[in-house]
Amino acid sequence: MSQMLNRRTMLKMSAVAAAGAGIAALAHTSAAHAAADGDLLVKAGVITDMHRTTQADTDTRKFSASMPKMQAFVNAMNTVKPAFVVELGDFVDTLSAGTDPLKNLAQIETLFTSLPCAHYHVLGNHDFDNLKRNEMLDNIRNTGIPQRQTWYSWDASGVHFIVLDADYTPKGYRPYDMNTPEDTFWTWKDTIIPPQELQWLKEDLQKTALPVILFSHQTLDRVDDQDHNIKNASAVRAILEASGKVLAVISGHDHQGGYANIKGIHYIVMNGNVGVSDTRSWKATSQANGMDPRADNQYAVLEVYACGKGDYRIALNGYGRQPSYTLQRTLA
Repeated sequence: MSQMLNRRTMLKMSAVAAAGAGIAALAHTSAAHAAADGDLLVKAGVITDMHRTTQADTDTRKFSASMPKMQAFVNAMNTVKPAFVVELGDFVDTLSAGTDPLKNLAQIETLFTSLPCAHYHVLGNHDFDNLKRNEMLDNIRNTGIPQRQTWYSWDASGVHFIVLDADYTPKGYRPYDMNTPEDTFWTWKDTIIPPQELQWLKEDLQKTALPVILFSHQTLDRVDDQDHNIKNASAVRAILEASGKVLAVISGHDHQGGYANIKGIHYIVMNGNVGVSDTRSWKATSQANGMDPRADNQYAVLEVYACGKGDYRIALNGYGRQPSYTLQRTLA
């Protein structure tokens, strides 16, 4: 379904995999230079799939590095000074026995929200592994958003931002909650946007006159029945396309990341922080076995530029192993 990138599109998009701090610095410089001919509207910090937990590390997922990596993200954002930061879900993960899930959540939430800027959350599937839905929602804060609101939007410096919540079951649109032995009603593949959220999305897009960036945990760029994808992604994309206002969709969930262009809208899947592959070990690619809070820490600075009437440039400046992108989008 994704359009193949032609030579012209490839010239507009630079993707640099930054495996270390020096390469990351070059990627940041390159992306910033490419966008220098536009007016910067907004800058934001984006990170996903932290998977904060007390369970043991695996070959492909380094859970114990989540707090040092979040601290490195906070330190970097204190220098960057973004308008806001957003985490794209799977903030926490399944805990080892005897661990307090609220304490586990509070540790990373306190650090994430210590930044002197607005902060936002997108719900991921693992966020409910050891927490009831209302426990999770009562213990995270989204700046200026009512408590327990899981899909929402806000404006920042001439750009409209939307967060979607796909943590609903395709059968019956039941919202994710903590599974129990008596009621195990969802798996990570069960994900859909319910009708009331689709209607809200249509109305929210109708109300704004600004260019739009959308955030989701699960992906929206693949065929509907792909494991990582929202199961009615095609219906969501149709709404985005009909609006004529959407610049890009940024998601997490699939830790290996990716990029697609579908009918002019850019779909970026960010690399997971806890690990970038479930088939290739950290030891095979990392000098620090995935534990380096800089070289093995995936996050990005998002910049949106206005480049003339209807013309915009989206620069995603990647850190660690997160690729950088510079993307052009013209709205009618």
